[in-house]
Amino acid sequence: DIKHAGVEAVKRLVAELDIDCDLEANGKIHATAVKDHEKKLLNFSKLLSELELKHKILEGEELHQRLGSSYYCMGLWTEGGILLQPAKLARGMLENLPEQVELYENSPVLNWRKRSHTKDYQLYTPSGQVTCQKLIVTVNSFMASCGVKSNRTFPLTLTASMTRPLTEKEDESIGRPAPWGVLSAQSMGATVRLTNDRRILMRNTVEAWPAINMKFTDLKTRKAKHLEGLKRRFPSLGGDLFESTWSGTICISGNNAHVFTEVEYGMYAAGCYNASGIGLAVLFGTEIANLASGNMTDSIALIQTNSKPMLLPPQPFLRWGVGLRLLRDRFLARQEQ
Repeated sequence: DIKHAGVEAVKRLVAELDIDCDLEANGKIHATAVKDHEKKLLNFSKLLSELELKHKILEGEELHQRLGSSYYCMGLWTEGGILLQPAKLARGMLENLPEQVELYENSPVLNWRKRSHTKDYQLYTPSGQVTCQKLIVTVNSFMASCGVKSNRTFPLTLTASMTRPLTEKEDESIGRPAPWGVLSAQSMGATVRLTNDRRILMRNTVEAWPAINMKFTDLKTRKAKHLEGLKRRFPSLGGDLFESTWSGTICISGNNAHVFTEVEYGMYAAGCYNASGIGLAVLFGTEIANLASGNMTDSIALIQTNSKPMLLPPQPFLRWGVGLRLLRDRFLARQEQ
């Protein structure tokens, strides 16, 4: 399974490089606050049983104590998932780059072209140019803006807020549960996390946003929605505890497929993880480098057995279709946000 391979790739990398990123292999939890959605979790549990994968249905007091919240009516814990601090993971990887690798931070690529007479690539940044024989594009949701797979992938914008660390009294009021992450059983429902340093993260918006960033006023509106979700789950935590609010993008395809390919001679691309987590990003990043180097691996063979992203409708039909689908999913998930 490709997602399992991604999780194992992260665990292996963290162990080999001894990266301190708060990694905890304590599984993952899908949960619902709507009785009508419990059937989804029960059907998922049945499938996991058929596959002989370790899991457990959580209800009532057991679920309440595990999360420190009585908001959810049913949860499904599955073995194998991991939680970590992604910024620490990224920085740990950068600090362990091989000597032959040069890192240029704060150097956005403004444009690129392939020179016809030399067949190499030129990348243009505000501070200078980079010339290379091979180019690997792993910018995920920005692939389309780079002219790569623009008719097969599209970006969505998410926003999230994270609290300051809970005080002793606040932590006590929710029962001091161990760190956890919850995914909604319903598409467009909230993703919530209690971190190792006792912060609560709330993500409950998904939008087709026209720009890369959001203005302060836009983020303030989304923050209010995050606060509503936090108070529904943790009514004992009074006031506005959020310390940070931000937006970010994910890359989606029409058939939940990923990009892993040689786009043309000398140019490779990997991305479009469909909000599957950073495990796939680590796996695909490793293996696209192997592919570009001519090293075939079992992981590459596994990745290549998966479907390719389907052709998308042209604009403005794509924008209209995505907007209608998000509107429908947002309505269905209104009690899960």
